[in-house]
Amino acid sequence: MPTATTTFTAEDVDSSTTVISLKSSNTSQAAESSAAATLRSLYPRAAKAFLQRDINLTHTLLTSAFALISPPLHAGEDELSTYRRKWDILRITLETTVYASPPSLENPATFPPALRANQMLSPQSLVTALHERSLHLFTPSNPPTRPSPFFLPHQILVTLILASIKLGCPTVGKGIIEDWLARKNPEVLSSDEGHLGYIKVLELYCLHILPRLEEWDFAQDFLQYERELDEGVKRVSIS
Repeated sequence: MPTATTTFTAEDVDSSTTVISLKSSNTSQAAESSAAATLRSLYPRAAKAFLQRDINLTHTLLTSAFALISPPLHAGEDELSTYRRKWDILRITLETTVYASPPSLENPATFPPALRANQMLSPQSLVTALHERSLHLFTPSNPPTRPSPFFLPHQILVTLILASIKLGCPTVGKGIIEDWLARKNPEVLSSDEGHLGYIKVLELYCLHILPRLEEWDFAQDFLQYERELDEGVKRVSIS
């Protein structure tokens, strides 16, 4: 699998939807605390709107949230880490769901322009764009670094893989996984949560992505050298 350097640029936040007014402190530390409190209070409302398929409200709340969420300043957890992950998962899930099953165009008010623009993309282009956006979001800004899978949480990776499966572009999912495997952060994977996330990624790779591409020989070769998956998963993968 290929190796690469790591770098970073700031994320472009979509401004096509009206942003709900939110208050925050002028100081960096107070602003982060204020942002965390606001994001925590908004998330249940956004999740409920998504479950009720209120696309416009969900997208408006997402836009408001990402006005407060920026890439971390340094590597490692910060006060916004949990919210950065939760809101990005919701954003990817919304965009994938709407792309796969768009609302009626008879009522443009229920179909935000940014989501409507996604319909002009191929599934491959959309998933690639979602992946690149997430890389920007999670790569630290100090020192300036090229957006890298090294910083991408496994929860986001899993969501992107599922998006590639849902939209019928497993080749893109395969590339995303292999890019992450080539640059994965060993310190994160050493934790119990990180290890379980790693296993989940490998299961999706072997049980869902490679079979859809009929890459049976590659899957068998991969599993011969992979020590993390249990024997049950390996037998299912190559049977």
